[in-house]
Amino acid sequence: MTRDKKRKAAVRATQKATGLRYTQAARLMPEPETEAPAGPSGPAGDRIGQSFTLQELLGECATFPPAVVDWDWDPEYKCQGPDVFQSKLLGAAIPFGTVLELAGELSREGRGTLLHLESLSPLESAVVSSGGQRRFELIITQDSVYELCRQSRCSSHPQNELIPWCRDHLAECDPGVLVDTARDWGYAHYELTNNYAAREGTKEAVALIQAATAQGTYNKVLSTILNACFESDDVIDEKVFWDAEDALAIRQAIERERLRLEQAAEAEYRRIQGKVGACVACGKPFRYGIDMDIPARYCSPGCVPPPPPVAEPEPDPWWAAPDSDADSD
Repeated sequence: MTRDKKRKAAVRATQKATGLRYTQAARLMPEPETEAPAGPSGPAGDRIGQSFTLQELLGECATFPPAVVDWDWDPEYKCQGPDVFQSKLLGAAIPFGTVLELAGELSREGRGTLLHLESLSPLESAVVSSGGQRRFELIITQDSVYELCRQSRCSSHPQNELIPWCRDHLAECDPGVLVDTARDWGYAHYELTNNYAAREGTKEAVALIQAATAQGTYNKVLSTILNACFESDDVIDEKVFWDAEDALAIRQAIERERLRLEQAAEAEYRRIQGKVGACVACGKPFRYGIDMDIPARYCSPGCVPPPPPVAEPEPDPWWAAPDSDADSD
């Protein structure tokens, strides 16, 4: 049995023991010391970190002939692999259907989208990231593509289309982005539900609040969620005059959801402080009480590092400054 076959047998054993997908189990196994299989452009490992456009990948998909590969699958499964071609861009075989599905996922971004090869396991999977920070797992054993959490090197899936991070990495996104994400999700959730009671109790709201607690943006995210999922105070006050019963139902639903999210935030606050043990800046023990205006890892506002400077926007090349001479005339 070759080293590659031994590794695949070990991956299948891990997959059976853990219940993970084959590609996830493969990441848990150490890479063999032998060189990666050579593709048309050299060893597959040489392509890691390379960039190319979606249009270039589609060009290969449309013009390259089908390739014959040895999947080395157990004969008892009687499986037939997908139709593949040897990609020079990836340095490995890739299914035609996988490339087409990736093109569908990136249809809004366009053919010129720049792709970055993040990782590659020949005849198993590859991970690429797009210029818009979206990350995709290309399944080589199937005609499939899965979107991944936007955090680099994370193999988890995002919570949904509007919250493109997993629960573990949601708190690491920019605070302003987190507020915008909460607003977008809240509006979408509002449209999908037809009564106020159905807008309560979602796991997505809890995940957003937990991330906000870790960041110190709890109050902003909480008000954003409640306003987007329900109604603003101004709208409720107007409803009092023509449907007081409905206005009361809205306020009751909001207060129930507020209480639920406050409890989730307090539990997350205590969990984070219990995990780090002491302030990560000064090392002092945490004070009694909860301050939701600062990240849970710090004991006081003075320990919180300043936010990174905001980059100045680049000038619009299509906009010309007014001629000062013309203005003076």
